[in-house]
Amino acid sequence: MSNKARLLEETAGYFRERFGRGPELTVAAPGRANLIGEHTDYNDGHVLPVAIDRYIVAAAANRADGRFRLYAADFDEYFEFEKGGLPAQRPVWSAYVGGVIAELRRDGFEVGGKDIAIHGDVPPGSGLSSSAALEISTATAVERLEGLEIEDGRMVNICRRADHNYVGIKSGPMDQFASRACRAGHAGLLDCRALAMTHHPLPQGIDFFSIYSGIPRALVTSEYNERQESCQEAVRILAAENPGVKALRDATLELVGALKEKLGERIFRRARHVVAEQGRVFALIEAFGRNDLSAIGDILLAGHISLIEDYEVSLPVLDEMIDWLYARPGAVGARLTGAGFGGSLVFLAMEGELDAEELTGALAAEFGSGTPELPEVWKLKTVDGARYQPGAGA
Repeated sequence: MSNKARLLEETAGYFRERFGRGPELTVAAPGRANLIGEHTDYNDGHVLPVAIDRYIVAAAANRADGRFRLYAADFDEYFEFEKGGLPAQRPVWSAYVGGVIAELRRDGFEVGGKDIAIHGDVPPGSGLSSSAALEISTATAVERLEGLEIEDGRMVNICRRADHNYVGIKSGPMDQFASRACRAGHAGLLDCRALAMTHHPLPQGIDFFSIYSGIPRALVTSEYNERQESCQEAVRILAAENPGVKALRDATLELVGALKEKLGERIFRRARHVVAEQGRVFALIEAFGRNDLSAIGDILLAGHISLIEDYEVSLPVLDEMIDWLYARPGAVGARLTGAGFGGSLVFLAMEGELDAEELTGALAAEFGSGTPELPEVWKLKTVDGARYQPGAGA
């Protein structure tokens, strides 16, 4: 039995136990690993994620009375609310689920009552977008139960508003879009301004690993929102000199460098990272197309160094892990993935050279005494997003 099939079966079982009937459908939404393009998404730029074979599953059924009853199996927590809206006192996880339902209704969709059970294996705080997978699994389940067909960009914006209005994170569109629309065997090039994704084959002969650093990430209490504000200030200053700059994707390194004094050192470095990272996205696609392993490694490392020096979202132990990974036999490249402040690394290695279980043990021995939790390595299989997943059953 595949990992996804197991989770679908388990979630349906939790639904029956809690609600005394079977679900009408189950939806598996995958987590994601971003290969390059960090903090470019909320700057209208491009990102290059893959959807991975770790899922959040929503098992759901309609109700006639307009109530919403929610059960998070992994926390063994139950929550319900009326059609009128979410109460202020609620479990953290319910803000994602209930926020999506509220924003669907606000967007003009008539959403009736639902029973929903949630279960999955995307680790919270790992930088693999468990929250986006939770939102997309919920949103897609509701979409199918209501017989709707919602365009990807609109659905992603609905989920983002749940983040903004109910969770308190000013997220960009990447995580939800990857969970919704990525394709197996491909990296999804997402234009975050146009909300359009094209699919690019991954290079041959490479294994992809996600490495949880052992340091949970907490975006609400991090400086994530401050980075967004710095980027907005950079755009204001750049646009005063060049009105064509509507977001940092429109800027060039030359323009940012020319206005360094007006930007100030901190905002200059934030802007430099985003503009350079935008270029690295396309450089990586080109390197994939050539199967140029040396260039792939250089691009990933340059992106990580920029996250250290310019965006300041890495941590010393993460940087030490990156150095350690580049020294492994068969290593191709590695970098921090996700917003930073802990979370996960993405690691590319020659096919068959390294084993996830052995890497986990070696990382734990080398770094485990200095991290709150033990590092863990997963070999990634790229998968289809929730839009391509069957609506019910396997």
